[in-house]
Amino acid sequence: MLPTLTYLQFHLVFSLPVLAGLWHLAPRYDDVRQRRATAGIAILVAIAYLYTTPWISHMIRQGAWSYADGAVLVRALSIPLGEYLFFTVQTVVTAFALHLIGFDPAFRDGDFDRAPRIAGVAVGIAMVVVGLWLVTLDPSYLYLGGLIAWVGPVLALQWAVGGGYLVRTPRTWLAATLLPAAYFWVADRIAIEMGTWVISAEYTTGVAVLGLPIEEMLFFVSAGVMTVNGLVLFEWVLDWNDRRRAANASAEAVDETVPGPGDD
Repeated sequence: MLPTLTYLQFHLVFSLPVLAGLWHLAPRYDDVRQRRATAGIAILVAIAYLYTTPWISHMIRQGAWSYADGAVLVRALSIPLGEYLFFTVQTVVTAFALHLIGFDPAFRDGDFDRAPRIAGVAVGIAMVVVGLWLVTLDPSYLYLGGLIAWVGPVLALQWAVGGGYLVRTPRTWLAATLLPAAYFWVADRIAIEMGTWVISAEYTTGVAVLGLPIEEMLFFVSAGVMTVNGLVLFEWVLDWNDRRRAANASAEAVDETVPGPGDD
């Protein structure tokens, strides 16, 4: 077994190097796009803390996972400081990966089509129902069911807003979700092997891929897709607003040049 790292040492080894590398490689946009990209990341980090903290705190208190003796220095609401740092790390790493892959936030006709938006909302609501049902079914579904129920409302909201855009750009958000998730799968598997944190056998299904519980794999995919969708939709909405304002300004300019009934 590998020597145990503290949670903060884990970040020094696995988080800071990849953050520094991605920051160095990140594209440099024009001033407007740079401000929007930066604002989007900041907003998503804030949302990650607000939305994730209650769920993570609950899952830790229930015993879905725990930490090695000495691996945690400080806790708040039962959550280690290193876990709080992870909220920022995963969000920013995923954001940098998204911008390295590149995406076009331009609004297109059809992006407000109802069909994909309604379908996305239906799936999100179904996830909440199924997740809560799994939690009540058996203790081994606590992590999996809680995860599904946690993700459902966010996906429903995101698809309600921009389902038409998301359905026409799947390659972008899937790639930006899966590539960072794959890195975190490897880092997570190493941390589990070192004993930095322990995933409960009682509250998980026991299904694993190369020793990594399926719940952990789905967590990184879920957090990633929520982050990516949030970032692309933020800039997409801003682009839609730019186009709407430009169209209104153009219409007002035309109205001013058209003579009224009493004009000569």
